[in-house]
Amino acid sequence: MVCPRPLDLPALLETASQVIRFSLAVWVGGTLVVVLAAPLLFREIPSRDLAGRIFGELLRRFEAVKQLLSLLMVLAVFVELEATRQLGGRRFVAGAAIFVAVATNVYLAMVVRPRLGYFRMKTGSFDETPPENPWRVRFDRLHRRSVRVLVLGWVAAALALAVSA
Repeated sequence: MVCPRPLDLPALLETASQVIRFSLAVWVGGTLVVVLAAPLLFREIPSRDLAGRIFGELLRRFEAVKQLLSLLMVLAVFVELEATRQLGGRRFVAGAAIFVAVATNVYLAMVVRPRLGYFRMKTGSFDETPPENPWRVRFDRLHRRSVRVLVLGWVAAALALAVSA
């Protein structure tokens, strides 16, 4: 009979911690790139429709990356919880901030982006539709909310990264 090798708890905790820090660093850095790219794209590309399609695809791809990062972080947090059997101090702050970051991404991907897509479809061309068009007004209002939610997730991820260091 083969006796299973005992888990190396310190190595497991270190790996979980590295996964969390790496995921948060990609999240924070990637969000910074997205935030910096948006005004540049909309300023340099003459068509708002084209700029919106390009930036929308950039966001969609980054959200997919953040979904993978979310999974990695949640698993790593569970490993830490299972190994230490405690969630206090810095680990609590990091865990809560990770939860907020993940929740903002789920909300953006599952609720806001589909609604924005619907409002975009109803608006038609942003190059031709006047700003007072009711569908464009709805789109603009929801877009402002999406920016606030994105920034909330960014700040939460940055806080988690700061206390995880």
